[in-house]
Amino acid sequence: MFDFSENFRQFGIDSIRSHDFYGPTDWWVIFPNFTADANAPGSYDFASSDQRIGAIHDGGFECFYRLGTSWKGDNPLPINDPPGTIRDQGGQVVHQADSDDFKKFANICTNIVRHYNQNWAGGHSYGINYWEVWNEPDMAEQFWAGTPGQYYMLYEETAKAIKTLDPSLKVGGPGLSGAFTDIYLGGLARWCRKTSTPLDFYSWHTYGGRDDYNPYCYYKYARIVRNALDRYGFHNTESIVTEWNAGIRDEVFSDTPAGVAYYASSLMNMLDGGVTRAYPYVGDNAPMLGLHDHETGQPVRATQSLIAWKRMQETPLRLAAIGSDKKGYNILAGTNEPARKVQILISDYQSNYSGWALRVTNLPWSDQTPYQATRWVLDPSRTELEAVETINRTGRTFVLKRNMSRRTICLIEIRKTWPNRQTELAPGKLPPRRVLLRPGRRLSRRRPPAPKRPPIRRPAPRR
Repeated sequence: MFDFSENFRQFGIDSIRSHDFYGPTDWWVIFPNFTADANAPGSYDFASSDQRIGAIHDGGFECFYRLGTSWKGDNPLPINDPPGTIRDQGGQVVHQADSDDFKKFANICTNIVRHYNQNWAGGHSYGINYWEVWNEPDMAEQFWAGTPGQYYMLYEETAKAIKTLDPSLKVGGPGLSGAFTDIYLGGLARWCRKTSTPLDFYSWHTYGGRDDYNPYCYYKYARIVRNALDRYGFHNTESIVTEWNAGIRDEVFSDTPAGVAYYASSLMNMLDGGVTRAYPYVGDNAPMLGLHDHETGQPVRATQSLIAWKRMQETPLRLAAIGSDKKGYNILAGTNEPARKVQILISDYQSNYSGWALRVTNLPWSDQTPYQATRWVLDPSRTELEAVETINRTGRTFVLKRNMSRRTICLIEIRKTWPNRQTELAPGKLPPRRVLLRPGRRLSRRRPPAPKRPPIRRPAPRR
């Protein structure tokens, strides 16, 4: 058993999604007898769930609570049935879950919220803000054996009940598996508009495009989601990726140099696409998909990109950066306030470029101000970000040309200094990539205006 809390903090992870604990936090474990009185505390068993949610809270992390069930897998119970479904001893459905069942499920969910936020039934005051209704209802064999219409009704009843309990909470779903059809995207949005059902966030998943491992797919899918939500009037609904990774199952490549650049470029594409949160699946050492090696518990290589991303959060005011493409070559730049430094993150997933030429103009200080630029690199020959050079200059413009091949990320920090600071100067070569940076948009968790072409948080345990 490993404790990954400190690693999560180093990665910049501050929120954990409660999904695929295979029992704990699953609705049917908390409320094991659907015929019981939903208003009686004795009908609930919070023991195993309290351990997991308590560990998240005690570790200093926010909980993003998924209301629903874990991956069915080889579980013989029909846990993927809509709540209230009744089967006979032969497994045949003799009662289809209906609106009355979904009202009861909504009541159960509000009591789960009360338990963790309002001390109900010997509970807690954790202040959990995000509540995701179900997971991947478009995967019938694993999560939802019902119809889309049944899910719409379940979502409506649950969302309205939670918002009635506490209007400040954020409710959303459905945790779409990555099949961006109209059924669970436009269909859910239309239902919510028609029934005046709140949809504070829309959650979706992708594992590298399934077949097309191109970081740009995150931007493309994010725009599909955003356009659908806007089409039905949900302009303020957040777009949240509650599962993502570099590939899936035996095709995962997060512990490779390619995975490092893939993570960095994917995060930039998600930000460009208006995604407000992103939860890598999965945070622990689950085989293949984990952020940690299954045997040793050591972080996989791609977590270095999460560390670089955490560094970029130190400069949250986004600057315009020219140079990204649609194949996984991405540039992100930001500054802080008061303006003491500028940072640039460059990621090359699969290009044929031999390097880049960087020009930063209008640095946020006077022409006579000395500054220091430090460059960190993680390429296929390294296992972590390493500082490779420090340069001292004066003025408001910074120009640099360096070699850089695919499967590499580079982080550059330009910081205002003082004349007596020690300096180091390292020579560099000049290859053919040009990046122009100028004052521009804010790097934040809020959705930027819809871009013409890319105008950019976190994990859970799993299958």
